Formats: sequence, C-alpha cells, structure tokens
Amino acid sequence: MDQASFFLETSQELRRLFDKAFVSRKLKAGETLFEQDEYDDRLYVLDEGLLEVSVYSAGGRKHALNLLRPESVFGEIAMFDPGPRTARIEAVENCKLRYIRQAALIAEIAREPHLAAELLSLAGKRMRWMSQQMEEQVFLPPAPRLAAKVLYLAGDDGKIAMSQAQMADYVGVTREVVSKILSEWRREGFVKLSRGRIEVTNPAALEDIKNDTPE
Repeated sequence: MDQASFFLETSQELRRLFDKAFVSRKLKAGETLFEQDEYDDRLYVLDEGLLEVSVYSAGGRKHALNLLRPESVFGEIAMFDPGPRTARIEAVENCKLRYIRQAALIAEIAREPHLAAELLSLAGKRMRWMSQQMEEQVFLPPAPRLAAKVLYLAGDDGKIAMSQAQMADYVGVTREVVSKILSEWRREGFVKLSRGRIEVTNPAALEDIKNDTPE
C-alpha cells in the first residue's frame, strides 16, 4: 500500500480537521524534521516535497525505510503513545507540511469522537505496511528485495532520483550488490540507469523477480 493512500482514504471530516487545526511548517532540502529517539507528539501531513524515513543501528549504520510523498500522513503513533520517535525523517527536497499536537487533536476528538476510529485505522494500516516491509527484509533474497523496493519507490512515473548507494540503504545490502543486479537488469532491458537515477522500463519483469522467491 502506498503511504499517500492513507490520506486519500480518510473521510471528509478528517480532511477538514487537517485544514482547520493543523499548523504549517516548511523544511529545506537536507533539513531534519526529527531524529530517531527524539520526543515528539505531533501528527503530520506532507503537502509538498519528499521526506526520507530511516533508522540507525547502535553502531551508526543507516537503513532507509521509506520515501514519503505528498499527501502522506505520518507520526500517528505519537497520538496514542507520546514518546521517542522510532525513526529519523529528513527532507530530500524542499517540503511543506502541516502538523497538530496531541493535546489539540484530543480536543478535536472530544468534539467528534468518530475521528478516533479513523486514527486507529490509520495506525493499523501503518502497522500492516511495516510488517510487510519487515517480511521482505528478512525473507526475500537480494534480487527480489531490490525489485520490490524499486517498484515501490518508482511510483507512477517509474523513475527514482537516487544513487545506487542510497538504494543500498533501502534494501539493506552493499552498493556493490545493488550495482551488480541493476547492471544485469539494464542488459535485460528492465531498467535504464543514469547518474543518480533509475528508470523502470519493464515493471512486469520486476514483478516476476519480486514474486520469484524460494519455497
């Protein structure tokens, strides 16, 4: 499920809440919205730009989890359990966001209790999506894992503005592994490669690779 679809599936009441109660904020490319383990109690919606979600190991190794696109809603866990953030979010390009703090959201829910059910549904969809990502990371070999991530990140236009080293952060393998697989796919005509860009030219082939996993 695309992260943006979480927002697209919300009710008109929840959309009106976003328009009425949320506070605007801007981020410049490279600026961090919040760090992993930093306290924050805000729910966000991204209006413009791209945000990268990543986590870091105790040894400082980075694993990128997701690219959030416009209309993505995130940070809902803090609504139910304010505390340290579980990931780091950084602006890939200039961004415009809106947010609402937990106290303000609770006040709105007191006036419109049905909004609580929608937020619980949002959290459930996020947990289901994260579970799927974890399964891919643990059980898929490198090529199917890369195919799944490329298809997800490419979006509707089939293009990813990302270096192979950055892609390796998303897949959890070395840059050399990503480079070898992508080179094979380029020879097969599945992708086009240029500096800092990957373009999917045969998504059906990548779907086959993604689904071709050992029993």
